[in-house]
Amino acid sequence: MHIDRRSFLARGTAALGLGTAVLGGALPLRALAATAEQAQAHVVQTVEEVLLLVQAPGVAETKAPQLRQIMEQRASMPQIAQAAAGIAWRQMTPDQQARFTDAFADYIARIYARRFQEYEGQQIQVTGVRDAGQKGHLVQSSVIGGGAPISVEWLVSDRSGRVAINDIVIEGVSLVLTQREEMAQMLASRGSDVEALIAALG
Repeated sequence: MHIDRRSFLARGTAALGLGTAVLGGALPLRALAATAEQAQAHVVQTVEEVLLLVQAPGVAETKAPQLRQIMEQRASMPQIAQAAAGIAWRQMTPDQQARFTDAFADYIARIYARRFQEYEGQQIQVTGVRDAGQKGHLVQSSVIGGGAPISVEWLVSDRSGRVAINDIVIEGVSLVLTQREEMAQMLASRGSDVEALIAALG
């Protein structure tokens, strides 16, 4: 199946994490300890795990829990959920924040389990890595097969206390920023009711 930039963005907006500016503003910065080699190796392993899951027998619904496990192991899901929630995060109680994070992870896993099945046969080639300053490293890759290559950069840092993916930037467009806009729209359409938003994600 051919993947163009618009369909790649529209068919799901927070796969593994993963804009740089959003997380840079949402979380405190500290000195980067992870190396470029560690960041690239982390992305390579993530891509391999996802591709193995996509190629395994089964339907998307049965693969969603496995994809969530990969996301939780390879990405900073609590930080990504907080960034996606935007200003609504500060309005949530600690209990609501925990339930939103859990529901958001399930929501993203379900979306991308379906999308990855549609993209079966595509490949992701990791091509390099560049320094993103205090935000971490941007690991560069391309989605190939079925059309023109699509540039994908994975923001990786250890600000969460471990090496993890914090965002994915597709042709300059942050998926975390896109997901923040989607969550804001979902919340607004529900009268700014946080409980209704959490229920809708579940």
